[in-house]
Amino acid sequence: MQNLIGNALKFQDGHRPPKVDISAIRDGQMWRFLIRDNGIGMDEAHTEQVFTLFRRLNRKENYPGTGIGLAICRKFVRMAGGDIGFTSRPGEGTLFFFTLPVRE
Repeated sequence: MQNLIGNALKFQDGHRPPKVDISAIRDGQMWRFLIRDNGIGMDEAHTEQVFTLFRRLNRKENYPGTGIGLAICRKFVRMAGGDIGFTSRPGEGTLFFFTLPVRE
């Protein structure tokens, strides 16, 4: 969650105040978490690259980082029995969603 919120704040173009919406809903035996931002967005064609260790979509000079955050998020979520994905459009922001099993 921390990485997804941090990315939502980091990947902004500076033309409008950052906005991040966070929600969670129970869907049967899973919790579904949603993190929506109004950042720079990205092309969904790069889905696998986004979740690959040390792969970046943006130049390090423009947006600092190591390229490991989302890969770690995916690994953690899958190890916990969930999954992660996103929808996005360049210039319009991104919606990340992930699921985790309900623990009674």
